[in-house]
Amino acid sequence: MGGSYGGYSTNMQMLNYPELYAAGISQVGITDLTALYEESMPHFKTALERHLGSPKENEALYKDRSPVTHVENLAAPLSIIHGVNDPRCPISQARLFRDALFEEGYNEGEDGDFEYNELGEEGHGSTDIDNKIRSFELVADFLERRMPAEEPAEHSD
Repeated sequence: MGGSYGGYSTNMQMLNYPELYAAGISQVGITDLTALYEESMPHFKTALERHLGSPKENEALYKDRSPVTHVENLAAPLSIIHGVNDPRCPISQARLFRDALFEEGYNEGEDGDFEYNELGEEGHGSTDIDNKIRSFELVADFLERRMPAEEPAEHSD
C-alpha cells in the first residue's frame, strides 16, 4: 500500500512481482510516466529529466518503468484510489491505468480483479477530515474483504 510515489511503487511491485502479493492499494499513484511528463508542472518535468532523461530520449525506459505497460501481470486484487483535483499526479493517471486493465480483460468491482475509486473533492491527499475518513474507510473495507483477518486459535488450558 502506498500513496503518490508509494502508489507508483505499489503498482510496479504488484505487476513485476505478482507472486509476492495477496492484494495492493495504490493511492494517487503514477501509472504512465510519458503521459505524466506531458501533463506535469515544469518542476516535475525537470525532476523526471534528471532521473530518466526525456521521453523522447529514453522512450523505452519510460515505457518499461510505467505500470500501465505491465497490466497483463496483475494477479491479485488491486484498489486504486485517486482524487480528481490532484495537480501533482493528475486523475488521468488513474483513468489510463483503469482503461488499460479493462482492455486487458480485467473486471472492476468488489469481487473483481480491481476496485476503482475517484474521490471528488480531493487533490494529492487531503487535509479535510471527512475526506481522510472516506479514504481510510475505502482502505479498511478493501482489506476486510480481500484479506480478512484470521480468528486466533482458542487455547485449551
